[in-house]
Amino acid sequence: MRSPEQTSSNTALIQRYLQYLRLERRYSENSVAAVKRDLALIAHDLDVVTSQDLKLQLAKRHANGSAPASLARTASSWRGFFSFLLKEQLIQANPALGLKTPKLARSLPKAVGVDQLLALLQGDLPLEFRFAQAHVLIELLYCTGLRISEALSLDENTLNETRELRVMGKGSKARIVPVIDNLSRRLRQFSDIRKAHLISKSIVAAPFLFVSSKGKTLSVRQAQQDVADYAKLKGLDQHLHPHMLRHSFGSHMLQGTQNLRAVQELLGHASIASTQVYTALDFEHLSSVYDKAFPRAR
Repeated sequence: MRSPEQTSSNTALIQRYLQYLRLERRYSENSVAAVKRDLALIAHDLDVVTSQDLKLQLAKRHANGSAPASLARTASSWRGFFSFLLKEQLIQANPALGLKTPKLARSLPKAVGVDQLLALLQGDLPLEFRFAQAHVLIELLYCTGLRISEALSLDENTLNETRELRVMGKGSKARIVPVIDNLSRRLRQFSDIRKAHLISKSIVAAPFLFVSSKGKTLSVRQAQQDVADYAKLKGLDQHLHPHMLRHSFGSHMLQGTQNLRAVQELLGHASIASTQVYTALDFEHLSSVYDKAFPRAR
């Protein structure tokens, strides 16, 4: 059990590291919060914690049912933290270097078919504001490949942008995303609906494009719920999550262009390795077409 002095020392070092992640590494607040939770699991004074202590902690979490992905993230957070302390000469050795976690199963991102998405986006915007906004959000995410956090950070001036969007992505890296004519028209249609909604709530203006039923900034959780509910209302036969629209954009773009580098730029991936997962999706699509079309495959 740690003494109050040890707890205070640990907290100060952790806070110092979290500030480093925010200011130097440009981590998002969600990522910083995840690292903070992982570091809170370290049960010993940081000056004396050993590799064995960390291994036992991981083993305990594994026995309690923690998923391999969660264990891998925790180990990664620990490695980064102790590397920082070592670099700052606050410890003599990195006890997290030898940590091993269960092998992660290779999984492909889930995407939605082109025909299903086109059917979902056909027609006029619904009369109910919540679903009208959900429709626009779905169309925006699919037509641009934005992350949900990037979409919700767009300001109301986006309604006036007809050619391109300037987006601030992970690590505060800016990129330019083209806006197709259909999306531009949809944003203009949404402008009047949004304005009427704000007037009904006695709100003169709201800084962000997507707003809640009360006219406040739309949260990620509410956006996820609205997207799922609207897709279900429109008869989509699978649960729709905002990130699936980003994956659908990446998959369909690669199928149409075969240009991995262009897809990487549009998605804002720092490494092309992150984009290469869509080549597997593209192969699955081609295999499906082959199985349906080639006589000997039936």
